[in-house]
Amino acid sequence: MKFFWYLLLLMLALPLSGYSGTFPPDIEAGSSVNDIPLPLTPKTAAELAQVETGGQVLSVDQESYQNHIIFRVKVLHQDGKVKTYRLDRNTGSQM
Repeated sequence: MKFFWYLLLLMLALPLSGYSGTFPPDIEAGSSVNDIPLPLTPKTAAELAQVETGGQVLSVDQESYQNHIIFRVKVLHQDGKVKTYRLDRNTGSQM
């Protein structure tokens, strides 16, 4: 019976041994994305789009969409294509 309890304890503790206590690299505290304060402003929305895409920001427009304020950011990518990203002002997430 003692063996069963040791085995159970080992099974419960084993997953914790691999826990490093850090976030994955894409959301590591202090990364350039996490340095951008919320709520977004037109300037910080442009900075976020530039960091996320690596392209050149052409314009930033603010609009209301489904009771949210969003920023439409046009970005020129290295392949010559222009894409528009819609970023929520309060969360910074793409819509």
